[in-house]
Amino acid sequence: MASTTRGNVKNRLRRTHARDMDDMADSMVTLTDNNTLTGRQTVNGIDLTPNDIGTTLLGLNPTWIQNFGGATLAAGDHTTDVHMLDVLTPTNTLFNMALALKKVAAQGSVVTAAQATQIFGGTGVVGTLQSMTGVTAVTTNLIPPTQSVKTVSGTTAANLTLNDSATDLASDQDMAMILFNDYIIEASHVLTIGCNAANEHKASSNEFIVSGAGTDVMDRQGATTDAHQDIILTASGADTTILAGSYIYLNAGADTDELAIKGCFRTSGGTIAVTYAN
Repeated sequence: MASTTRGNVKNRLRRTHARDMDDMADSMVTLTDNNTLTGRQTVNGIDLTPNDIGTTLLGLNPTWIQNFGGATLAAGDHTTDVHMLDVLTPTNTLFNMALALKKVAAQGSVVTAAQATQIFGGTGVVGTLQSMTGVTAVTTNLIPPTQSVKTVSGTTAANLTLNDSATDLASDQDMAMILFNDYIIEASHVLTIGCNAANEHKASSNEFIVSGAGTDVMDRQGATTDAHQDIILTASGADTTILAGSYIYLNAGADTDELAIKGCFRTSGGTIAVTYAN
């Protein structure tokens, strides 16, 4: 029998008075309908979207952070921050890591402890939400505590320079994430995120890619400089949406002032330039 649409299945069930089956057909996905699969998908016992994070679905390691790195990652050293110092993560891997976070970014609620564990591989902590609409307070802290995620949404309509973060990622393997959910920076405006004074950047571990406006063509941004503390996001001459799943990942090293920064921004409307400063 040829594949048919869900609508045809429902019509045939109605003609045979199979009302209960008609109702059940509302939950069907057929080969012909352009349906979106929701919920968790498992194939041959393998969870493709563990904790709603689509790593396995995209051919990634199920534990999100384990996908960073180039030669060091290939050598299998995942137990310390050493792999964070290798800035050869393939561009498509950084991009797919953003796609894997899209659902959890857009879920409309905080990242759960289980989801944070799936991301960081440690003991995850419940995350927080931050809408930037109307925010002008320079004391706003976008960097969450270690092993947690802050999901950022809303709109920044004017230049905003945030104070140095109160969050000190103080120890080896302290890590946190700023996750974006269709966050808008209006045309030509700038958001500056200050890191903690004890979390100066480490240039050799920095990598950040950004997309063209509404495209999947990614561009590597220039690296930070050792001892810089600020991450500067500048919108192009159009209102720019940082799409759901885009991320800034922060990982402290074994010593003070060794902060690894890795990120991917997928955007629409315009583009984002990522730069750094003291």
